[in-house]
Amino acid sequence: MAAFEDAEISRRDVLRRLGFGPLDAESDPDLSARFVRTEDFDEFLAPLNVLVLGPKGTGKSALFELFTKYEGTARAFAPHALKDVIITAATGFSDLTEVDTGSIESLRQEDGYSHESLWRLYIALRAALAVSNLENLPSGPLREFSKAVGGKRDWRLAPILKQLWRALISDKLPTPRITVRGVEIDFSVGGQDLDVTAMLQEVNRALDIEGKHLWVLFDKIDELFPTDPNERLRALEGLVLTAMEVRRTFPRIQPRIFLRTDLWRHLHFTNKSHLEDKKVDLAWSAPQMARLLLKRAVTDEAVWNLAAEQEEQLLEVVSVEDLSDEQVATALTSIFPSSVYAGVNEASFVSWLVPRITDGLGTVLPREAIYLANQARAAQIATGGPATETLLSGKSVLTAYREMSEMRVRSYLAEFPDVSKHILRFEGLTTSTFTRQELNAKFDGLEPSGDDLLRELCEIGLLKPGGRDIATSESFDVPQLYRQGLGLVIRGRP
Repeated sequence: MAAFEDAEISRRDVLRRLGFGPLDAESDPDLSARFVRTEDFDEFLAPLNVLVLGPKGTGKSALFELFTKYEGTARAFAPHALKDVIITAATGFSDLTEVDTGSIESLRQEDGYSHESLWRLYIALRAALAVSNLENLPSGPLREFSKAVGGKRDWRLAPILKQLWRALISDKLPTPRITVRGVEIDFSVGGQDLDVTAMLQEVNRALDIEGKHLWVLFDKIDELFPTDPNERLRALEGLVLTAMEVRRTFPRIQPRIFLRTDLWRHLHFTNKSHLEDKKVDLAWSAPQMARLLLKRAVTDEAVWNLAAEQEEQLLEVVSVEDLSDEQVATALTSIFPSSVYAGVNEASFVSWLVPRITDGLGTVLPREAIYLANQARAAQIATGGPATETLLSGKSVLTAYREMSEMRVRSYLAEFPDVSKHILRFEGLTTSTFTRQELNAKFDGLEPSGDDLLRELCEIGLLKPGGRDIATSESFDVPQLYRQGLGLVIRGRP
């Protein structure tokens, strides 16, 4: 690829074309091109895994979207592992065909309601629709139901769910019969009523004959009961218990749940420890973060060409995935400064970045990296053009770091209202390290308080215990991710 003839004009144009994509995977039309395959992708493929855990911003929805909206890309990544897998989204698209707070509330008035019964029925419903095209699905009400609804996106879940509840679970209907899209379906077969267990059995049997497994994927379930956290926890506990029971009883049907780490820690149910070896905790390394930023940037051809001037191997490969870690790092220096601060022996850009997008749990957050990168671009454009040697200057990166930290704190004020007043009390403090006694004094008069408060602040990653665990630590540190957003006034470089 030819070098830029008029470097200043061309680089200014490249800066304007530079972008790192939206923060949320749902609104990213180029997600399949931007997705970075980490070890977590391969771990997710393991048949026994039930849970995908991570704080907000770790890529749970990106992984979910890849398998549901961009299934072809996922299958290209793992053709053997997914060869005999049918994939269906249970929640995550936020449309009228999904269970939500409203549909749950309407069913809570029905006879015999429990969260476990609801989730079992819902999984049976989703499973029936997902296998509607299997040749070995037995003729009868299940096939009629699957054909009536399967493959269509213009139906509403709530009325169908209520009809199924009354037909298959409660005794409100004299005969188990429902009407779907004008088709009347009788769930009474040969004098015996087809119940939820029988539905799951028939789906499992059809999958077994075909040699297939069905993955039923749940995302965004943390949005249930937004104004009632306790009820949300009960609903989530019911879902996890039901997923375990369905997998155990109908092994061809495999629910998989994407869940925030802080919510998982607050769930309490029998045999929770049995899932310790059946979960994926999303994690990112520094080289993976560099690859993420480069891959997102070079989706634009002009940026790709600029990066190729720095790392010629880009001209020889199809994807950033084909570069070594060292080649990725070299290519990235066409966009970001080699170090944020001028001078010799300064940390590389990525080495500087990673601690500033890491929370108190030690989780590196790709969403914050994307936000910082986009804000650095905006700050650089505001200066009138690209930096001298790279597109983005260290000064623009520092401006973006402050804005990223402020954004993260704002999101916490909204997501964790029970500790929002505590969070505001950090403003103006001149240190990032506090003793247990200092924190208790600072939050005097607020609830929660004491050990319960410190545990919650640590569990959401706002504080990091100085010792081995929260209970015995005598000091706690505010991660760099939050310091500027909290308004801490600390001498030295940010």
